[in-house]
Amino acid sequence: MKAKTVTGYEPRFDIDLKRGKVGEDKTLDIVDAINESRIEVKTDYGVWKTGNLYIEYEKQDRKGDWVPSGIATTEADYWAFAFKDGAIFVETARLKELVAKHLESGNIGYRPGNARSAGSRGVKLPLDDLTSTLTSFGDDREENPAQE
Repeated sequence: MKAKTVTGYEPRFDIDLKRGKVGEDKTLDIVDAINESRIEVKTDYGVWKTGNLYIEYEKQDRKGDWVPSGIATTEADYWAFAFKDGAIFVETARLKELVAKHLESGNIGYRPGNARSAGSRGVKLPLDDLTSTLTSFGDDREENPAQE
């Protein structure tokens, strides 16, 4: 079943109809794409303290060697970051671009292993960077008719 938005005249919301339509169309595109995609879901319980999402890209194997993992090996089309009252969905390709940018700048974290899990290396991706990337509609007027 394809996603739908509520339609019909609503006088309180007709002030910025073009802008609203852009958001509705984008939301429907995302929901439809997600319904037919592979999604990797992450829950980062430290993000509210640090402001960063930890995006793993390597882990230690049983011999102690570093091997690709996480974002480097994912087959998912989207990653979802789940929070207490919602989630953020991002295309994996876009997330990989952000991770590469932060790898280059050295914004790297390390999680030591324990009895239940291997040690890992990851990028400390500021939540603000992710949300600002996702909220930009760009300067193309065709892409964002609300700017006309």
